[in-house]
Amino acid sequence: MADRAGTIGKAPCIEHALRAAVGWTDREIFGRLRLARARNLGKSGGALHPLVKILLYLAVVVLVAALLSPPLFWLLDGTIRFPFYRYFSRTAQVTAIVLLVPLLFWLNIRRVSEFGLEKNSRGWRDAVAGLVLGLGPVVLLGLGYLWTGVYRMQADPEPWKIFRIAGTAVVVAVIEEFLFRGVALGLAARSFGRWAAAVAVSLVFAAVHFLKPAKEVDPVVHWWTGFAQIPRILESAPPPGLLAFGFASLFVGGLILALAALGTRSLWLPIGIHAGWILGQQGVQWLAQPVSKSFKPFFPWVGPNVVSGAVPTGLVPLFVLLLSGAGVWLYLRHARPQATRHP
Repeated sequence: MADRAGTIGKAPCIEHALRAAVGWTDREIFGRLRLARARNLGKSGGALHPLVKILLYLAVVVLVAALLSPPLFWLLDGTIRFPFYRYFSRTAQVTAIVLLVPLLFWLNIRRVSEFGLEKNSRGWRDAVAGLVLGLGPVVLLGLGYLWTGVYRMQADPEPWKIFRIAGTAVVVAVIEEFLFRGVALGLAARSFGRWAAAVAVSLVFAAVHFLKPAKEVDPVVHWWTGFAQIPRILESAPPPGLLAFGFASLFVGGLILALAALGTRSLWLPIGIHAGWILGQQGVQWLAQPVSKSFKPFFPWVGPNVVSGAVPTGLVPLFVLLLSGAGVWLYLRHARPQATRHP
């Protein structure tokens, strides 16, 4: 008992020594203690490591999608006439969202702050800045396409589509940023550190976009047809050259979004950037179209879009993406200078 009391009594002395020796603030001290504690997760007893839990979660998502997609197809096919592979994809997406809360409880996550996120008093300003930083370079890319003759204006674009595009941009940006820059980056940072986690999560972010069933129509849907979609997930990948450019663009984009999240310790800025990219890319496809389906005369400078038209390929789109990254870095350095002082 005396030893315990002595240890407790020494804690303030240790805290003062850390402040005096290295100049750490209270937040830095407790943050580093949380990181050290998190790195020891899964080392004691028979507890599962958080990464093992996440892999099991992903396996359950695929299993549930394979089991539920056939009965959903039978139930809704007369009303929602989609090919079966889309039922499988949507079922997997909804399942992933629904099971996210049980996963967080399984990982002993109870507060958003445990992901390294903080309350952002200037969230809307960051979101608008992100929208400009994401949308502006893509608009320049679209104008460049028109000026060089790679694209031409659509004859009669449907005005109402702008609302669908805007809605898609907001919904996709919010969901993906919460999952990747919130949950995944936060959990990975607790185990590997912030910047190693940013690289790892960006690699996963890029890879996941190519993991979807091939657009192969099943003439008859049986109870096992959902399981038949699993080996097809890798069959929809584009040719190696386009795959490399698409993966590079998504990886760089993931790093930019991770920089925005880590720099502000919130999701407002990355949500704005991500929404701006989607709005710009889908807006270009809405207002203009490629002059030819073949991009051979322009490749590797410009290539066709991949991932259902969401990701442009080529050296020029990659350079435009880097412009967004430079804008984010300047914003964090000058408009949010306190962000550069985070440990």
